[in-house]
Amino acid sequence: MSQPCEQSQPTELSEIDDLLRAVVADGFTVYLCGGHDRPEAIVATYAWEHHVDFVVIKDAHEVTAARSRQVRDWDVFTADTVVWSYQGHARWALRAILDLLPPEHPDAPKDDYPAPPGVRIDPSFLGSVSVRTPRPGLVARRAMRLRAVVED
Repeated sequence: MSQPCEQSQPTELSEIDDLLRAVVADGFTVYLCGGHDRPEAIVATYAWEHHVDFVVIKDAHEVTAARSRQVRDWDVFTADTVVWSYQGHARWALRAILDLLPPEHPDAPKDDYPAPPGVRIDPSFLGSVSVRTPRPGLVARRAMRLRAVVED
């Protein structure tokens, strides 16, 4: 990452690692931007029928989670509008995206507003992007998990 978080405690980093694993296990596609071995940013996306949930990690203290409408020519690296966003420490941003209601839920956010600057990726990091797609069977896991939680 651009600015390593040297102040993070080992237990905090372990919790962040667990949350990142939960995002991957939820069926998100992961983009490593700026180099496979030492990415400058990590972006993870989950596509619903008409929305995309995504998280942009630039540093443990600079994480933006968001949901956008999936419109024609939508690009995760340059999203202009969102219907929901959360910026902050990785611990809270990753938890927020994991617990976000499905888009079709009546209480899910619906109104568009300008995307926060934290969702933008420096164009210089886009010359080298590695993509990790979810394992088969995980793609629908997020939708099933969130719908089950809402029904309970």
